[in-house]
Amino acid sequence: MTVDYCILGAGLAGLSLAKNLSDLSQKSILILDPNDVAAGASGTPMGLINPATGRFAHKTWRAEEAVDLAVKNLEVAQSFSDTSFFKKTGVIRPAMDQKIARRMQENFVNDGWPDNWCSWLHEADVKAQFPDLSCTEGAVYVHEAYTVCIPDYLMSLKDYLTHRNLQFKLGTDYTLSVPTSKEGTWTITCSDGSEIKASCVIVTAGIESTSLDVWNELPLHPVKGQVAELKCTSPFPYQSAVSALGYFASLDTNSMVAGSTYEHNFDHTETDEQGLAYILGRMKRVMPEYMDQIVLEKQWAGVRASTPDRMPIVGAHPKYRNLFVLTGLGSKGLLYSGLLGYDLARHIVSGAPLSEEVSVTRFLE
Repeated sequence: MTVDYCILGAGLAGLSLAKNLSDLSQKSILILDPNDVAAGASGTPMGLINPATGRFAHKTWRAEEAVDLAVKNLEVAQSFSDTSFFKKTGVIRPAMDQKIARRMQENFVNDGWPDNWCSWLHEADVKAQFPDLSCTEGAVYVHEAYTVCIPDYLMSLKDYLTHRNLQFKLGTDYTLSVPTSKEGTWTITCSDGSEIKASCVIVTAGIESTSLDVWNELPLHPVKGQVAELKCTSPFPYQSAVSALGYFASLDTNSMVAGSTYEHNFDHTETDEQGLAYILGRMKRVMPEYMDQIVLEKQWAGVRASTPDRMPIVGAHPKYRNLFVLTGLGSKGLLYSGLLGYDLARHIVSGAPLSEEVSVTRFLE
């Protein structure tokens, strides 16, 4: 098989990049993954598009563009699904102590939010609108935030891309061979004996990106995250998602997802009782009155790719031609995959510049 673009990785980054490449070019595209769509860290059962992140609800880098492009991708994929997999729920971010409240309010005032994107709620307002939610002095309420069932989203996006004649090869291990000449073709040899020739290769394999020799110097750090899928014996009490000591979100009020752990040191990648205890312990601090109204259905675990400055890594390899990377999205895959997939596609197709804040050149020259 011969293709113009081969994307290694079928998660949020890979499928978003594939969509944008297909929008900008009529060239052939193959998405290759040793597992399935959303099998890695992108397979977390539910996530948030939340432009106010971090402990103090700081407005994220290029928030307006990131949310706009993320929602556009969701809308495209939704047209290929009979089941609604995302909703503009907003996110309530209650302060858990006075220091956090002070910093959150300062950021709310100084971050330059667009009109109607974000509000500051005083403690009395929080208690009125979100009964029984723990809060000290106030909360940031993010209106422009979304709750997403990520596996359903990605499977629908796959259907959309297949409809546009993009090809998928899933469930097959592979090795990547460096071209023998400067202008040569990349060769991907698959474990089923097939061979793929590609003019351009883009690695979007998350933490597994460094398993390829060509990208093994990337400073990616594995962070294990666990979430709990819970059945609600009485309806989830809020229309909005909650972000405090983790996140708590529901799309149907009959079930919810609570997460996530951020495990920087771990000796296995499976779910465990310690992870569940951590999640439920934090939930008890945030939503204490609701703890007796949930039943555990199952847990999920995955390993995200973090970077030293907690910003993604995007760009061209400093040595090999027609080799690119998009990785290190950490816990912001939903927020940034649309934006960076768009940026990298434009860079590959037309040479548009990439933002210095995320360029691979800050780590590799």
